[in-house]
Amino acid sequence: MLTNFQITDLAKRMDIPLEGVFFKCQLKDMKLKFNKSYIINLEDEYDEDGNRNDGSHYTCFQYNKYPNGDHKVIYFDSYGVVAPEEVLKFCNVKEIPHNTKDIQSLMNDACGWYCLAFLHFINSWKQRSGDLYEDCEHFTSLFYDLNVERDFKFNEYVLKMFFKSPNDTRPHTVADVGFTFKPDNENVAAGIADVNTITK
Repeated sequence: MLTNFQITDLAKRMDIPLEGVFFKCQLKDMKLKFNKSYIINLEDEYDEDGNRNDGSHYTCFQYNKYPNGDHKVIYFDSYGVVAPEEVLKFCNVKEIPHNTKDIQSLMNDACGWYCLAFLHFINSWKQRSGDLYEDCEHFTSLFYDLNVERDFKFNEYVLKMFFKSPNDTRPHTVADVGFTFKPDNENVAAGIADVNTITK
């Protein structure tokens, strides 16, 4: 699983307007900023004994306010699950549109990578439509729903393409899939990080 520091570094290189990486319980002490991306961990910061949690699963959301006065909020979970109550309260809404496809295998912990790819797609991808909901549909359409298909390697292959270095000219196949964090000094173009091994 990526650390919050790795996510923050990658978000800068991927032109994601990231407000930060937070435990879900931390939202209650914050004020919502429009047109910013939030990545949250679904664990609380501390367990019942007062020990700091390591975190379990990253999800993300963004609430956009447009010049014409329109507002749109979207929640993304690579397992296709609805937003937790903490996010609803933070956004001051009763429900949030969200993806319903389960695109992440339980066999890996690539949730941070999926959040980064999604936020890059809706904020910086050159072919995006600019409509938050349409872009969410387009992003999730790139992947199989693992409740229907079992080819999780295909989904990981597609995910990897979001992080392929433009300097990498090797052919890639589904069998090549894997992710590892690559530091900024590795000649990786802004907006993209090279990847090699998913932590299993």
